[in-house]
Amino acid sequence: MQKLLVAKVSKPQGIKGELKCQLYTDVFAALENAREVFVRDEICKVERAKVRKGELYLKLVGVDDRNHAELFRNCEIFLPKEVIEQHSGQDFLVDDLIGMVLYDKEGALVGQIVDYEDYGSAPILSIEQNGHIFEVPYLNEIFETQNGTLTVNRKNFEEHKI
Repeated sequence: MQKLLVAKVSKPQGIKGELKCQLYTDVFAALENAREVFVRDEICKVERAKVRKGELYLKLVGVDDRNHAELFRNCEIFLPKEVIEQHSGQDFLVDDLIGMVLYDKEGALVGQIVDYEDYGSAPILSIEQNGHIFEVPYLNEIFETQNGTLTVNRKNFEEHKI
């Protein structure tokens, strides 16, 4: 089972064992509906999870006071990849994109995705093509999903690459 990093515990929240966590995903439904998470490679049962103001507030079963919650400070929180995929409305997760080899609609090789950055508008994919790395916005007019595969509109790709 592949696990993905979704959050990191910042600090205890309150006196009843709740954890305040920094989010590393925007698939909030996966977090809020999770019954279990992985912490330190151990499965922990979730009593409740809620995303508020860009932070995850997590209450684990058996963590009932601030002192116990303090032991989780700076711990990373993981979910199984399948759980995130179930709640994601996206065709691909960033984890799937990195390393993906791209072809155009005619089947000709375009390049390989080597990095992903999101600055708030359209995400930017770094694509290695013939020994050079180009940055291209991840837009519907450039990239299209066909039969579970990401393909490239070659004309729009060439016009938008930096």
